Amino acid sequence: MNGDTGFAILAAMSVRQACPLIIAALGGVMSERAGVVNIALEGIMLSGAFVGVWAGQAWGPAVGIMAALMIGAATGGAHLAFTQVLRMNHVVSGVAINLLALHASTFLLRAFFNQADPPRQAKLAETVSMGWFIAFAFMAPFALHLLLYHTAFGLRLRAVGESAARTRLAGVSAVGLRASAVVVSGMLAACAGAYLSMALVGRFTDDMVSGRGFIALAAVICGRWTPVGAMLTCCVFGFFDALQLQLQGTVAIPSEFLRVIPYVLTIVVALVIRSSPPADLGSAAQD
Repeated sequence: MNGDTGFAILAAMSVRQACPLIIAALGGVMSERAGVVNIALEGIMLSGAFVGVWAGQAWGPAVGIMAALMIGAATGGAHLAFTQVLRMNHVVSGVAINLLALHASTFLLRAFFNQADPPRQAKLAETVSMGWFIAFAFMAPFALHLLLYHTAFGLRLRAVGESAARTRLAGVSAVGLRASAVVVSGMLAACAGAYLSMALVGRFTDDMVSGRGFIALAAVICGRWTPVGAMLTCCVFGFFDALQLQLQGTVAIPSEFLRVIPYVLTIVVALVIRSSPPADLGSAAQD
């Protein structure tokens, strides 16, 4: 394999690995710009991955993707209810959703997929093209940037994240804006999970998200809570994830050490890049 071919393979792998991070990070930007901490990205991605494969095998890939988006919206709605109605701590709510998704998906995998037909799962992977997900991942950040910074809705959404109380005084429903942002956030995270199970891998496996939700959340912070900044950070993470995959078996370094590179990078970047979150992040809005 010559250098040009190796670089082309690395670039293609980087795009594939960055794609779910970008989509999930956009969900994080939406939620946190509205003032809701979304630690639950990991669990929502896992839910979308499982439901997408389950519904896709039963009724086809298109239904699988729609089902994944629906479970994402429902889980995002649950996080919204916990944090804004029941006033639960945002981090506690997110951790609870993550744990529930992890153990529920493991149980349901044993219950539903132990007798799954492998050829049918392979056909599902061939049917769902990665191209659509990748195109969406690299176009959506610019669309979201326009929405947040060049529309009245985006101005109000960012205002809620800075001060829900002042937004109420201006006659704008803080709860309604946060509800729309968190539900869309859940749908985006579930879409990222569906990409993993329905396009990248072709089947659901235990804990297949493997911390990508947390890396996406770190990308939101490192990208200064902006869509394009989060996308660029995810591309860096995707490159190092692809690099460790390509290096496995070619260098005399334990594979476990190589697999930890993206997570170490996440910590380093988060420590180096200093940014200020929305002022009202983590609060409960009232109308």
